Amino acid sequence: MLLKRKLFIVPLLCGALFTAGMAFAQWTSSGSGSGTAKSTTSVDSVIATGTSVADLYPGATKSVTVTVSNPNDYPIVVNSISAGSSALVNLTCVAGTVTSDARAIDATGLLQSDGTTKTIAGSGSGTYTLVTHMTAAALDACKSQTFTLALTATITSNAT
Repeated sequence: MLLKRKLFIVPLLCGALFTAGMAFAQWTSSGSGSGTAKSTTSVDSVIATGTSVADLYPGATKSVTVTVSNPNDYPIVVNSISAGSSALVNLTCVAGTVTSDARAIDATGLLQSDGTTKTIAGSGSGTYTLVTHMTAAALDACKSQTFTLALTATITSNAT
């Protein structure tokens, strides 16, 4: 009787395993296709000055700190900042009375005012020190004035 049971169970188990194997094979599949990715666009950074110190006088060379903001989601480096020149002030103080030196091109990025940082994080800002000069021929009309220097910067993304 035990032998009959074994002879009955063995084919039953083999059939079950065969059926399970077929069921597995019937549910296996693969797929193919494509996905898409889209790049963003860059937003221009803004150069601005903080609180200016009233330390210029005819012939003076001083420094001013400017802030470069990064409105993008990715980090950037400032590679150069142009020389700047003031516009006409109060209709009498002539254009070019105050100038700033350029920060020369550095492909790895300019050092910020802290002397160690080059990268500006996404949505962050960095500060840079510029050397400024007031011409020795500045008129009395230039006393107690605020001079805006037109500046541009070259900036690259820093994906590292």
